[in-house]
Amino acid sequence: MGLEVATHRRGGLGVAMLSGELDIYTVPVFRREVDEVGCTGIVLDMRGVKVLDSSGLGAIISLRSRLPAGGPGVAIAGATPQVLRVFDITGTRDSFAFADDVDSLIDAMQVTADAGGN
Repeated sequence: MGLEVATHRRGGLGVAMLSGELDIYTVPVFRREVDEVGCTGIVLDMRGVKVLDSSGLGAIISLRSRLPAGGPGVAIAGATPQVLRVFDITGTRDSFAFADDVDSLIDAMQVTADAGGN
């Protein structure tokens, strides 16, 4: 199936809309696209993600570690129950902010960015 990634900037933060499978085969596409956004924080809109494997999760964790410390980081919008299960099984769910929609995450991340001076 592959992975489609559409990125844009909003309020100084990046938004990446993902659709398809984020797995060992599509991680290079994910990395290339989100690295080009060039923001201190990014929301991953995962409503369209059907498959998330350990390689995809590793890419998300790696993305978080490449962003500036103390910045807004990575947040995840619209994760399906199947995607949330991967975060739950691996014990990484508490490492990210989750919400049903991009807007609420952007608002919360803006507060973090403003407080941190980013």
